[in-house]
Amino acid sequence: MKRGGFFLYYWTAHSSISLAGVVYIMVLTTFMYQESGSAFIAALFPLFNAVARFVAGFTAPLVMEKFGFSKLLVRLQVMKALLLTGLVIAFPYISSQVSILCMFILFIAFTEGWGNPLIQSMVPRLVAPDRLVKANSSLSVTSQSLQIAGYTFTGFLVVRFGHMPTLIMSCVLIWVSVLSLWIAARSMKAKETAAAGREKPSWEVIREGWFYLWRNPTLRIVTIMDMIEGIAGTIWVGAITLVYVKEVLHQGEAWWGFINASYYVGAIVGGLLMLLLSSFIQKNLIPCMAVGSAVFSLLTLWYGLNSIPIVALILCIAMGPAYQLRDVAQQTAFQSSVDHEMLPKVYASRDILLSTITSLSIAVIGLIADTLGIRMVYIVGSICIAISAGLSFTLLRLQRNSALATESSGSNFS
Repeated sequence: MKRGGFFLYYWTAHSSISLAGVVYIMVLTTFMYQESGSAFIAALFPLFNAVARFVAGFTAPLVMEKFGFSKLLVRLQVMKALLLTGLVIAFPYISSQVSILCMFILFIAFTEGWGNPLIQSMVPRLVAPDRLVKANSSLSVTSQSLQIAGYTFTGFLVVRFGHMPTLIMSCVLIWVSVLSLWIAARSMKAKETAAAGREKPSWEVIREGWFYLWRNPTLRIVTIMDMIEGIAGTIWVGAITLVYVKEVLHQGEAWWGFINASYYVGAIVGGLLMLLLSSFIQKNLIPCMAVGSAVFSLLTLWYGLNSIPIVALILCIAMGPAYQLRDVAQQTAFQSSVDHEMLPKVYASRDILLSTITSLSIAVIGLIADTLGIRMVYIVGSICIAISAGLSFTLLRLQRNSALATESSGSNFS
C-alpha cells in the first residue's frame, strides 16, 4: 500500500479519536454534574484528566524506550478501548459511585498521556516531507469540523437517548481508531529500529526529549512561541468570552454561542485555505508563521477594543485563516526539525510545558479580567501573540544565517 493509503487510515483514526474525545468529555461532565449537583464534583473530571496526563507525560519516554513504536501505539489504544468498554459495561452499576468513575477517568487519561505523543508523531512517518503542510491542514480541518459537531450535537443526544447510549457511541469510535491505527502502523514496522538492547539510565531517557527541545534552535524557538501562544489562547476560555459578550458587546448568552460558532467557522475556512496554499506554505514555513502570528495579533487587539457585535463575529471568522496559517506552519516546522525516532519523546516534553503554562495562565487571565477589565485581557493576548511573531522573525534570521554558513563552507570546500 502507498504512503497516501496508510495516511488515510491514520486520518480515520485521528478523526475518530477527536470526535470520541468530545463525546466522552461532555457525557461524563454532564453526568457527574447531574448526579452530584456540584460544580466541584463535575470539575474533578478535567482536573483528574489533566493531572494523569501530566504525570504520564513525564514517564512516557520510559514506556517508549521499552517497546517498539508501532507495537506501543496500538497496545495503548487497545488499552484505552478496553477501559472505555469496561466503563460502558459497568456504567449502570457504578454510575452513583463517583470515586470509581474517577478511577476509570485516571486510567484512560494515562493511556492518552502515553499514547498522544506517539499519535502526533505518526504524520512525518506516513507522509513525504514536501506534503506535511497538506497533511496537517487536512487533519486540522477535520478536527475542527468534528469538534463543532460534537459540542453541538452531544448535548442533544444525551437529552434524547441518555448518557449510556451516547457513551457507547464514543466507545465504538475508539474501536474504529484501534483498527485504523493498526493498519496504519503496519507501514512503519519495517522501518523501526529495535528498542531492545539500548540500556540507558532512567533519568537519561526522561531528559532526552527536554535535551532536544533546548539544544535544537528551531525546536526551542517554536516551543517558546507555542508557550507564549498558550498564554494568549486562554483568553478564549468560555467564561472570558461570556464576560466579553455581556460587558463589552452588551448581548445575552445567545451571542456567546454565535462567537464560538463563528470562531470554528473561521478555523474550518482557514484550514481549507491552507490546503489550497499548502505548496506555497511548505516552501515558506517561517515567513508564514510570522505573517500568521502578526495578523492574528492585530485582529485580537481589534476584537478586544471593538464594541459592535456583528464586527466581533466578522473578526472571529477572519482570525481563523490567520490562526491556521500560524499553527500549521509551526506544526510542520516542529515535525521537520527532529528525527522520527526522537519525535515522540520531544512531543511528550513539549506537551508537559504547554499544559502547565495553559493551566497557570487560566488563573492569571481570570485575575486580569477581574482587576483590569475584560478589554485588557485581549490587549495582553494580542501583545503575547505579537511577541511570538517577533520570535518567528528571529527564527527566519537564524535560518538565513544557517543557509549562508552552509553556502560558505561549500565554497571553501571547492
